[in-house]
Order: sequence, then structure tokens, then C-alpha cells
Amino acid sequence: MSEFSESYHLRSEQQGDAIEILRSVQCNGYVYRPSNGWVTFLAEGSTFEPDERIVAAAVHPLLHYVYAEDYGWGFTLYNHGAVVSRYHCNWGDDELHVDDSEYSRANLQQVVPSVQLEVLDDVEQWLHPHDIDELLTAEPAKLFAHAVGLVHYNWLSYDYIERDSANSPEVTWVAGA
Repeated sequence: MSEFSESYHLRSEQQGDAIEILRSVQCNGYVYRPSNGWVTFLAEGSTFEPDERIVAAAVHPLLHYVYAEDYGWGFTLYNHGAVVSRYHCNWGDDELHVDDSEYSRANLQQVVPSVQLEVLDDVEQWLHPHDIDELLTAEPAKLFAHAVGLVHYNWLSYDYIERDSANSPEVTWVAGA
């Protein structure tokens, strides 16, 4: 089985901030306790694209993280609804497609001052892989998550957690509607 992870990460120390976003956009979801300055949350109906309602409702910096093992990975970091850094790499057709036109290390460092610069250096060396095998070996998606301090990102999506929530006492279910 291939991994299909999609999650939101709010730059906050308050779980209630993410709960408020889900309620304000009337979306069911799951919210983790804060860790490393991030509150991870999962929204029902995710489509591997950022939900513009969630982006607009976020008053703190918001990271949308995607990793689809067989197809690609990427992230979009927002601050007050505006993209401050974005990167996507897709490989579903045996050809690599990279979009780093909005990637900004400076903006990333400004919004996430705790970013581990040495690990980010490692990520950046893999932003333009030569082939899919090289990319899968290097695992830049996981390096990126580590660099910015994400704890919850691996094998993580609304569908996964909904299926396994009885085994996850660390999450809070939120009824958005």
C-alpha cells in the first residue's frame, strides 16, 4: 500500500486555534496537540490541494503538506492567506515535474524561525532530483518535515485517522457543522 498523506500545520501553541478554523469553515476534522510550535490538523474532504476556506480563516502561519508516495510531494506555506513559500514535485508519469517558482528560503526562515538550517540545506540539494530513484532514496519530503519541525506528517490524512482514530488518543475530533 502506498502512502497518501495530507495535513495542515498551524504555527501556534494553542490547539484551540486549529479547532476554531475548522469550526469557522464548518469542516469536520482532527486536531493534534501542539508540538514544536505546530498544531497539526486534518480536514474532511481533502483533495491534495489547499482548501481556500481554511487558508483564508488562518490568522497564524499555515503549512499545507502533501506526500503521495507514488505521485509526488509538496508544501505551501501561507501567512495571512498569502503564499510565502511553495514547492511541488510530481512523478506519476515516470517523468519528474518540479515547480519551485514560489519557493523562498528567506520567507520560510522568516515565518518558521526555528527551521533547522542544516537540514534545510539537505532538502534544497534534492529540490531538483535527476531521476525518480534518486528522489525516492533521498526522501526530501521527510527531510523537509524534519527541517521545519513537524512531528505529525507521516502516513497522515483525514481518511487514515478516521479509520484509526480509536487507536489515536492524541487527537481531538472536531465537528465543524
